[in-house]
Amino acid sequence: MSSIFHYRDSSIYSHHSIDQHPDVDEFAMHAHEWLEILYFISGRGTYLVEGSLYPMEPHDVFILRPAEMHKLVIDPEVPYERMVIHFSPEILNELDPSHDLLRPFYDRPLGQQNRYSLESDPDGLLRAAFSAFKFDKVPDVRMNLMARLLLILTALDGLHGSGQLHTPAPGLQSELVAYVNEHLFEDISVQTIADAFYRSKSQVSRIFHQATGTSLWDYVVIKRMMTARAMIQRGEAANTACTACGFSDYSAFYRAYRKHFGNAPKEDAPRL
Repeated sequence: MSSIFHYRDSSIYSHHSIDQHPDVDEFAMHAHEWLEILYFISGRGTYLVEGSLYPMEPHDVFILRPAEMHKLVIDPEVPYERMVIHFSPEILNELDPSHDLLRPFYDRPLGQQNRYSLESDPDGLLRAAFSAFKFDKVPDVRMNLMARLLLILTALDGLHGSGQLHTPAPGLQSELVAYVNEHLFEDISVQTIADAFYRSKSQVSRIFHQATGTSLWDYVVIKRMMTARAMIQRGEAANTACTACGFSDYSAFYRAYRKHFGNAPKEDAPRL
């Protein structure tokens, strides 16, 4: 991967990168703890988000909220160029305390209205905000990045709810994903889901893997872990987060937490 621009601090991370020969193994199903905006400049592929499959066209913009599982299915024969911004919602606390600018991320169903195509941005305001990224000679990179982020968020908010957004047609895959998320912290299994949908366990496992790119249990564990960590970071006790997120055994929760995040739950607690 060739990096054109890269910046990271405690609340925002952005990069402009090109993969001349993208490695498909580097783009596994995953989720982030921060919000993400992806500007797809060039390449060929599809974007799988929580059971919805989006085509990718040059100058598409994709948005993702925390814990929204996604996977890029990229063609390794075509160079892949993109700009990406990851940021914590708290970065807007002072400028937008009610977080109105984050409505496009949260005011929609999971895995829906993630894509902003050229047709959904008829005035080109969203693309103009991205094309204005010039960081090679600016005196304060973070300030410039924040200014661009606010332009992008303002454009997204103006387009949100316009009726022009690309939303994949609902189907069994998205219904399965929605059901799992509705019952995420309950005692669910492949069998209970199969019973709910009048399908065999093998059918449910196969369809869910097609929808998300991962197994049902791995998906559930990742989602539970991310929710538990957010609770602990807000000051909840680890035992409380463990129980609230569907784990009946704290030792199993502790091991899973360390495996997923590389540290113990108490290390993520806010410092007094």
